[in-house]
Amino acid sequence: MNHKFFAACSPGADSPLFEEMKGRGFGGLRPQGGGVAFSGPISEGYRAVMELRVAVRVFLELGRIGADDADTLYREAKALPWENFLAPSNTFAVDAKVMASETLTHSGFAALKLKDAIADSLRARFGSRPDVDTADPDARIFLLVNGKRAVVSLDLAGKPLGKRGYRAEAVKAPISECLAATAIRFSGWDEKSPLLDPFCGSGTILIEGAMKAAGIMPGSLHQNYSFERLPGFDRSAWENIVKKAGEGVCLPKKLIIIGSDIDPDAVQMAQRNALRAGVGDIVRFEVGDAAGFSPKKGWGATVISNPPFGERLSDEESLVPLFNAFGRALVSKCSGYAIHLFLTSQRLRKALMLKPEKYWPLPHGGLDARLYRFLVK
Repeated sequence: MNHKFFAACSPGADSPLFEEMKGRGFGGLRPQGGGVAFSGPISEGYRAVMELRVAVRVFLELGRIGADDADTLYREAKALPWENFLAPSNTFAVDAKVMASETLTHSGFAALKLKDAIADSLRARFGSRPDVDTADPDARIFLLVNGKRAVVSLDLAGKPLGKRGYRAEAVKAPISECLAATAIRFSGWDEKSPLLDPFCGSGTILIEGAMKAAGIMPGSLHQNYSFERLPGFDRSAWENIVKKAGEGVCLPKKLIIIGSDIDPDAVQMAQRNALRAGVGDIVRFEVGDAAGFSPKKGWGATVISNPPFGERLSDEESLVPLFNAFGRALVSKCSGYAIHLFLTSQRLRKALMLKPEKYWPLPHGGLDARLYRFLVK
């Protein structure tokens, strides 16, 4: 049976997600706002959860219904074959987003109508209904209302795909795993030349790079995804995907991946995270001040980093000398390097005294961030 899916991504990550999915052979790809639609058997949805690094969630479309008003939404949602998706013993939660509707103006109310429709449908069929669990449900259902139509979907994993499972510890304001994977895609890193991060924090960027180079699937570190607990779960298909993921791992022996941070606690944290991700043997973390960044001459490395940013004007002012010194280090020590930095402040960007070749808007942490590329000659 052919299903419709949607892989959602962070703002600005649509293009790298499309390229990732194309490269991994997913079919029926259609770029849409906020992600990429695709189609295939249910195993393709499972494979997306296992393999996609840039996607933040993967949704299975359950049905398209009318949403002229609350009664229509309830009636048509109740008519969906919920017995195929949920059992009375399961738990579930409903999230909703409402756009351009004249009659449904509150997302919470729309979610409540869908919740009631699901519960009433299953009660009529089985004599009992599943309980609601907003913290850790077996099934997380998503309702998207757009005008007079709505799409009902199941979050296949049931949790953000960025929660790979290796980052049990993190520094303040860490970059997400999916955004790190997005930056690696934008950088064009070839997985052969050195990869460096002079503000490594808890190590996310380098760990994501190492996992990609080693063929470690991002979904392989997690267990008990939502779809494994629901009716219709194809255990054989999933076990085959898990088996292939394990067979594809090959740790590169000569690859240079080095991260440094001025905080010794962060460096130790990064080392432990790398071990949990299975890349502790190919990523090196060390204590070092970015102001004195001095990698080996002639490496032609790719640098990807998320430097500190000032939440307040006074914080930003205090960071200017660091960015001045870091910029000088790049100019004097990194000829031939491609530098990629997440920055939120034009003042700090200018403090680097480098002209960016290009940038990509990639908001994160509630901030209007950009990933800048600087080519040091």
